[in-house]
Amino acid sequence: MNWLWISGWAVPPAWLADQARACWPRDTHAAVAPHEAIDAFTAANFDALGAYSLGTLWLLRHARLIPANLPVFLFAPIFAFPAESNLGGKVPRAQLRAQRRHLRRDAPAALLEFAQLSGLAALNIPTPPDEFSPAHLAALDTGLGWLEDWSAQPPPPTNWRGWVGEADTLLDASCLYALWPAIRVVPGAGHAPGPLLQAARAEFPSLVVE
Repeated sequence: MNWLWISGWAVPPAWLADQARACWPRDTHAAVAPHEAIDAFTAANFDALGAYSLGTLWLLRHARLIPANLPVFLFAPIFAFPAESNLGGKVPRAQLRAQRRHLRRDAPAALLEFAQLSGLAALNIPTPPDEFSPAHLAALDTGLGWLEDWSAQPPPPTNWRGWVGEADTLLDASCLYALWPAIRVVPGAGHAPGPLLQAARAEFPSLVVE
């Protein structure tokens, strides 16, 4: 199967594709950043969609564009990120706005702060060569704006699958389960995609979704 993956905020798409490839090596995996998703969605040839964190919010916001029979996997799904929305996000809107100001003022420190908060810092994710380019930083700023403003009404379409970590520092797994009873809560897992992908692999060893 050909899979198109949409990565999370400040998560290199190539790294996410590698994580998926490690779980399902027989399939083809391509990944894009959230701000590239609309172009990839209209141009790429794929049999199924996967998304992580901010990428899930993008897919949920564009659910009307996705064929009903297309398999969709959501990891650390976001219906709305600010805690005030009561849709599973834990981060106050004021903290998001502060993070956006921090990104504009001191991008390296802001990205490190996010990696530590999300539990991704320990994974030693390779740094993309354009991490601090004006275009990349502008895309990250846009992504924080989406996290602050966007929302999608739960639950997703019935054929969509989702996984969230029980110990996610950014998302409330209990709240997400109440909003979407079909979601899988992965014991002991946090916001990092690896354990969530492994849980999906245990349920769908070949990524063939009936």
